[in-house]
Amino acid sequence: MKNRITFALMSFLLLGFTIMHAQQRECSTMENLEYRKQIDPSLQKRMNDIEAFTQAKIQQMEGKSISGGIITIPVVVHVIYSNSNENISDAQILSQIQVLNDDFRRMNSDADNTWSQAADTQIQFCMATVDPNGNSTNGITRKSSSTTSWGTNDAMKKSSQGGVDPWDTSQYLNMWVCNIGGGILGYAQFPGGSAATDGVVMGPQYFGSKDGGSGFYLSAPFDLGRTTTHEVGHFLNLRHIWGDGNCNADDFVTDTPTSDAANYGCAVGHVSCSSVDMVQNYMDYSDDSCMNLFTQGQTNRMRAVLLPGGVRASLGASTKCEGGGTTPTCTDGIQNGDETGVDCGGSSCAPCQTGCSDNQVNVSITFDNYPEETAWTLTNSNNQTVASGSYSSANPDGSTISEDLCLPDDCYTFTITDAYGDGICCSYGNGSYSVTDASGSLASGGSFTSSEATNFCLGGSSAPTCTDGIQNGDETGVDCGGSSCAPCVTPPTCTDGIQNGDETGVDCGGSSCAPCSTGGNDVLLEGYFESGWDGWSDGGSDCARYSGSRSYEGNYSIRLRDNSGTGSAMTSPTLDLRSYNQVEVEFYFYAYSMENGEDFWLRYYNGSSWTTVATYARGTNFNNNTFYTATVTLDASQYNFASNSQFRFQCDASNNADYVYMDQITITGLGNGTRIETNTLQPLRTMNEDTPNSEEEFLMYPNPVKGGTLYIKTLSKENVSYRVISMLGQTVITGKTTKEINVAKLEPGMYFLEINDGEDIMTRKFIKQ
Repeated sequence: MKNRITFALMSFLLLGFTIMHAQQRECSTMENLEYRKQIDPSLQKRMNDIEAFTQAKIQQMEGKSISGGIITIPVVVHVIYSNSNENISDAQILSQIQVLNDDFRRMNSDADNTWSQAADTQIQFCMATVDPNGNSTNGITRKSSSTTSWGTNDAMKKSSQGGVDPWDTSQYLNMWVCNIGGGILGYAQFPGGSAATDGVVMGPQYFGSKDGGSGFYLSAPFDLGRTTTHEVGHFLNLRHIWGDGNCNADDFVTDTPTSDAANYGCAVGHVSCSSVDMVQNYMDYSDDSCMNLFTQGQTNRMRAVLLPGGVRASLGASTKCEGGGTTPTCTDGIQNGDETGVDCGGSSCAPCQTGCSDNQVNVSITFDNYPEETAWTLTNSNNQTVASGSYSSANPDGSTISEDLCLPDDCYTFTITDAYGDGICCSYGNGSYSVTDASGSLASGGSFTSSEATNFCLGGSSAPTCTDGIQNGDETGVDCGGSSCAPCVTPPTCTDGIQNGDETGVDCGGSSCAPCSTGGNDVLLEGYFESGWDGWSDGGSDCARYSGSRSYEGNYSIRLRDNSGTGSAMTSPTLDLRSYNQVEVEFYFYAYSMENGEDFWLRYYNGSSWTTVATYARGTNFNNNTFYTATVTLDASQYNFASNSQFRFQCDASNNADYVYMDQITITGLGNGTRIETNTLQPLRTMNEDTPNSEEEFLMYPNPVKGGTLYIKTLSKENVSYRVISMLGQTVITGKTTKEINVAKLEPGMYFLEINDGEDIMTRKFIKQ
């Protein structure tokens, strides 16, 4: 077909899902497309970038033999059933995997020579042998459900809606088998969509082949497994053979004849657009028994997304089939053992070809508590996306993913994004990312807002110098490598003016300079909490990093509440106080909802035990809704100043939502000649809080809600219960979550969201459009 890309048309072709109806296959994507565009405004650009990369990759492949060898994709099948028929057997599932392998490898018994461009895609499939936690698996999960018809809104892909969350979609092709309803056979998600819904969905009566066994739950004429072949084609970036339009439409493949509409049944020989239609192609709407080929052009298109640089490259390189099956061989078509390259077969197949002949680059991401908000792209000097990643709630909070890329010499931009706009560190977890190659770090971070971009170049560059203007290797300073940085890197000393190693005080030079005594005043620890905990540690369930108006400076502070012991406390790192006469702790705080007599403490650890050194009680020392500054001075004549001293702020209120917010904490060591005799406490300003505590204690977005999902963030570290209440006071939705709430079925209007974390009940309004 004429290879003409019309990106305006792609809003129809590229986004959303392909849906097929029983009796005759039909496509109905627009409703789901509009929903996805509302909840993910950046989807269109990602799809455009993928298409541009795909076309460039296809041009590189044309006229050449298939590169990269055989690609094996691990599969996990989630069976969700409401009756025994829908709980299809393992044998029926395995018959479908056999069909996929036969169809994609052109080993299907009904292959013929009608179309010379028919091709072996050298893509194959295997049941996963390892689950995301590293445990052995047969690649099948099963779940009983009272839901008899799931529809096409992805509910089956979300445990919060009674379905099953996907396994890591960068490592597994997730297949959900359930009754979709409405006579729908199945649907698939094109590359570039959300990781939380990535995969294919098929009805149980259209999954598997009658030729693979007996007693299967199947429905003719779609009983040979070609529904799944068709949907996996979409998953790998293939369009319908007629381009979802008339003779002017395009499926972006050069060797498929132009057609003006779908073909049904088995209309072999049908002519449209002045040529014979490729009725036997898996991407038409023919009956199962009539389909038998993918073309070479379709092969190139699918492999473009699976090979290095493609949006599904991590899936194409996944090893989640290893550790099971037969003994590896040199000809089994699967990359086994410790080989490098494609199907080397392990050490018994030496010499083995190398894997990456270009630049090996690793992308590593440690998630915060909201992996589904994180995504990244890598673009080259032509602004083409060569690799990307997006994630879902199936990725465990705080877990780490690592992906290896093989990149040619070029200059690149790595961009990481957070959908909510608070980065991946440190409000809701301590996430981070790094991009590295053999020379070291290319990009790293974690504390940003909506996005952070880093530029770097690979290949052709000389070794780091003092005049290259680039921060390389282990230099200190800004481009210790620029003309102003000589000597470039010097070992730490006791007199270099830089605080190195584990010294105490200013430029002690490390442990080799102990004991360190400056005779002056040294700031030992400062905590503003704008980019993290600044060395302080999170005590537990009743301690959290907070963002809001109760912070004294900036946006962030540390919130303590109630009286759960160290769970209501924040603790400093160890400090060596041996060289000081006195130590001063200065801090700012704000109390909310503390009852008369309820208090919080400053405690000190002298190397062997904790002592309370200051107590602040509501009504005696402070009032609610007022900012205070306080100092506490410890003297060496009264306290043992040890090498492993610590400080701790601890709340001791009752368990009914009593809060104190700590900010701008400074610990200073006072040397010879400086003595402070008294502690201080001074009120600064009051704040009128007419709004309930809920606005500060949890976040929700978007508001108004245009799609079907309302996302929430809470400071609680455990699941919270929630209610959605109508303006008439009726409870319309209930459940437990710390991530998202499905509000798709709500009528347009205003509602209240009530959050209960076991201690607080917090309420906010939202609008459903």
